[in-house]
Amino acid sequence: MRRLLLLLLALLLICLLLFAAGVMDFGLFRWPVKTFRDRDRGRVWMKPVDTTVAALTRLPRPPNESFHGLTRIAPEELSVYRVRAKLRRILDGADGDIHLILDDPAEPSRTMIAEIPNPLFAVGSGLGRVFSAERAEVRRHSRARGEMVEVIGIGFFDYYPTGHASNGFELHPVLGLKFLNKR
Repeated sequence: MRRLLLLLLALLLICLLLFAAGVMDFGLFRWPVKTFRDRDRGRVWMKPVDTTVAALTRLPRPPNESFHGLTRIAPEELSVYRVRAKLRRILDGADGDIHLILDDPAEPSRTMIAEIPNPLFAVGSGLGRVFSAERAEVRRHSRARGEMVEVIGIGFFDYYPTGHASNGFELHPVLGLKFLNKR
């Protein structure tokens, strides 16, 4: 019985290490892609492309087969985008991420999510300090509903659209965040 328990603990440890290294994922969540720990991260063009929330929510949703595996969906997930948007809401996600709900200023019915990962879940991404700084910035502006923000993030199609962008497109992870209203 003790050997079995040790074997199970060893398997669990191996799985956790593979998950942390971005080699393995649990289900269809694509955590390595969300947290910039995936094999394709070197292919991401890091120069931001200026666009709008409305334009990103109109991108065609990839077929469901695209969500199986740990690779990025080209070309949208190989790009960094910069949007100016109205911050509708800030949520603490059950996954440890901070969710920013963004409205397009010209088309307020067009909304999407931008997510700042918990740095603990992004070990190996090289972006832990960036995520910590952006999370601190959000906490400093915790009552910022309705403020204009500039968000820079890597494109990501979520398999489970959460009711915001019908195509499931998000900026995940957020690489830069500026609150534009003067306080």
